[in-house]
Amino acid sequence: MEWSVIVLTDKIILMFGGVQGEGVVSTGDTLIKVLSRIGYFSYGYRTFSSRIKGGHTNYVIDIQSHKVLSCRDTLDILIAFDQESIVLNYSKLKEGGLLIYDDIVSVKDLLDTLPSKNIHLYGAPLTAIAKKYGTSVMKNTALMGLLGQLFALPYIQLEMVLRQTFEKKGETIVSKNLSVLQESYNLERASFLSTYQLAPPQEEKSRPSMIGNEAIALGALMAGCRFMAAYPITPASEIMEYLTKKFPRYNGVMVQTEDEISAITMTLGASYGGCRSMTATSGPGISLMLEAIGLSGMAEIPVVVVDAQRGGPSTGLPTKHEQSDIDSLYYGPHGEIPSIILAPYSVEECFYQTIDAFNLADQYQCPVFLASDLNLSLSRQTIEDLNPKSISIDRGKLAHPTFEIDGEEKPFKRFLFTEDGISPRAYPGMPNGIHALTGIEHQETGRPDEGKENRKKMMDKRMRKLMALENIPGIDIFGSTEGNLLILSMGSNYGIIRDSVADSALPIAYGMVKRIKPLPVRQLENLLQRYEKVLVIENNYRGQLAGLLKKEIGYHHKVHSLLKYDGLPFTHSEVLRKIEELI
Repeated sequence: MEWSVIVLTDKIILMFGGVQGEGVVSTGDTLIKVLSRIGYFSYGYRTFSSRIKGGHTNYVIDIQSHKVLSCRDTLDILIAFDQESIVLNYSKLKEGGLLIYDDIVSVKDLLDTLPSKNIHLYGAPLTAIAKKYGTSVMKNTALMGLLGQLFALPYIQLEMVLRQTFEKKGETIVSKNLSVLQESYNLERASFLSTYQLAPPQEEKSRPSMIGNEAIALGALMAGCRFMAAYPITPASEIMEYLTKKFPRYNGVMVQTEDEISAITMTLGASYGGCRSMTATSGPGISLMLEAIGLSGMAEIPVVVVDAQRGGPSTGLPTKHEQSDIDSLYYGPHGEIPSIILAPYSVEECFYQTIDAFNLADQYQCPVFLASDLNLSLSRQTIEDLNPKSISIDRGKLAHPTFEIDGEEKPFKRFLFTEDGISPRAYPGMPNGIHALTGIEHQETGRPDEGKENRKKMMDKRMRKLMALENIPGIDIFGSTEGNLLILSMGSNYGIIRDSVADSALPIAYGMVKRIKPLPVRQLENLLQRYEKVLVIENNYRGQLAGLLKKEIGYHHKVHSLLKYDGLPFTHSEVLRKIEELI
């Protein structure tokens, strides 16, 4: 059979799918690591089920020679370990694309039941090679070898990453996997497969690859965090896992608690003791933590809480993408407390904003939420080197340890009335710094006082702490400033919007709101005055971010929404259609 020549050298989008629990995700992670070390950029998005093993899972990877932050809508290559992967994802494979399948999978009769499409077929003996040296589990390693040959990746890089992946399992496992890798890398090549060879990268530079959770954990470590208490929950658990491995080298402690209530209260205790501390959870955990977060606001104890958002309510869609906790974070704690909500929009921002979160928590002595989302938390991507020189630590307003006034020791006023609302903070054990601490309304010394005059003064003190932040920019603006349309969004939507705006070739500005509370009021007022239309893109039902803008800033007639809440990220075509509609 003759094959037409297909040129897919500077950009390839592939997906591999199979049964969850059989290594599909680890294979995707390994491929991205190899590509990143050679000089390519990759972005990977995985879809998985709410179970440990079983059900369909797939991993989409967009490979390019320049920075990529999202996956396109169609596939150049579909790789299937089972029939279900073909049935579910065949429609995404482009005309002229390539279907690679494990040759134990029967595809002929199956394809007869699917819409006719001009595609290339390639059956590879992945399971057969794996069983030759051990078990069928190693079929993922066989796929790595096949893809290495397909894309003309250096074998030494594949071997190096594979050794690092399996070294903890012993030399026997490493040796078996390397045998599988080598045989699949040397498979006889079908003539048409040469058209899928990647062009050399623009720069032969080894770059790291990370998921957002890893970047948050690393940022916490570099910020001086040395205590974390948390309960495992998707999609935040990787933060715990990362710090569990790293903390022992830095005299840090990670405690897996029995529930989220214990996690937040232990975190508050460690923070009150002077240790930078954090917890991480998702929507259901936030609900359980809100009472103790109220204590953080009342007792003015710094704390960092990561919310890796997922589909809700209740257990909801625990392995699917959503951004529907904004109102909970903004309004959730009972009563009224000062709190800050940051929203990173890239892996790099996850790292830097985590450091900012710890500094802000100490500076303003209040809870700081870091609102991520499943797509950002779990999507592995190639990043540029992080800059350690940009890291600065600010522990805020600490009291002098002697607490003397005019040579005479005075009772320490932990909640001293100050012009900026921020009182000097003392750690337990500081000489003469003893004070009462309670969740009840209190005097400057911390002793309970429910009098109306004291109550008003204390509320005013706490709430004015964050007023200055409203005048500090909290939105990063990109794109063209020549048009009349501004797109605002948050979280992982950044990459999809960036690529969609580029595809549109229209003069469009887009901004990522990286501080949701307090909103950057002055900056938003200027933006809403400047643009005729503002499109807010978010993954929830009610348009929560748009609602905050309308409530806090106004300009209702200018604000438009694009919403999605089916558990999946936006596609480029969805964003483009809305842009065209508004323009």
